[in-house]
Amino acid sequence: MRYQEILRRLAIIDDRCVEDQAGLSLDLGAGRDLDAKTAALVRVAALAAIGSPEVCLEWSATRALAAGATEDEVTGVLLAIAPVAGLGRVVSAVPGVAVAFGYDIETALEGRDGH
Repeated sequence: MRYQEILRRLAIIDDRCVEDQAGLSLDLGAGRDLDAKTAALVRVAALAAIGSPEVCLEWSATRALAAGATEDEVTGVLLAIAPVAGLGRVVSAVPGVAVAFGYDIETALEGRDGH
């Protein structure tokens, strides 16, 4: 069934499906004044600021890393938007970003010493 294939591809943010089916280009550099790394970092910030789902933050942070951003730069973006977007939005973004880094935040939090 066609709808099932489209839903599956959208759920994993398949770039080609998004472009073909929704007419949205997810290309980081095409026709823009920003380099790919800066554009990817801006997308992380925007997705965090609007409260996007974890999978979107994971996708965005993964693309930022692939474009040459470091984990510290992505984390810096989250800190930079906190005064404007709100701490709640930034905290909500952490699990998705952590997955992109390969960092198991849940396990890390379980091991905390209560401080």
